[in-house]
Amino acid sequence: MYFIFLGIGAGFILISLIIGELFEVEGVRFSFLSPTLIASALGIMGVTGLFLTDLVPGPFVFFFSASAGIAVSFLMNHFILKPLHKIQNTSTHDKHDLIGTIAKVALSIPQNGYGKIRYTVNGSIVTSPAKTENGDGIKKDTEVSILYIKDNTYYVRALGNLESEEKAKWIN
Repeated sequence: MYFIFLGIGAGFILISLIIGELFEVEGVRFSFLSPTLIASALGIMGVTGLFLTDLVPGPFVFFFSASAGIAVSFLMNHFILKPLHKIQNTSTHDKHDLIGTIAKVALSIPQNGYGKIRYTVNGSIVTSPAKTENGDGIKKDTEVSILYIKDNTYYVRALGNLESEEKAKWIN
């Protein structure tokens, strides 16, 4: 019976690698139904059951192997999968959502040249290469608005150069 659990766990890993995340519905993730956790629970249950079969009486083998499978899956979810998922969510962003964001020039942008801007995304401070839309230079620590992004270069305009009505739109 424990060979079956081990086989199901290994098979589930292969299926999830081929098909992907089976239990993701419209961006909502059910972590306890994750193929990785189910496969690990079944695999640990199978290995523990095979190991304990000759050492412990029958009914206790199932209890200990099921407990080991659930415990390892819980620990794996809590200490590995959740932190990785959190890191992934905070480190990725859609660049085009940044249009209109207020940034600060981190490295002066020379006339017709490149500099760097600094802005905050999902609580992280990010720097990116920047150029002005009209080729003007901008000094370090000047607040700018991101106008558009082309070839990973952020085109910006100093807030002082924006019309007052447009500036109020970006600040508010």
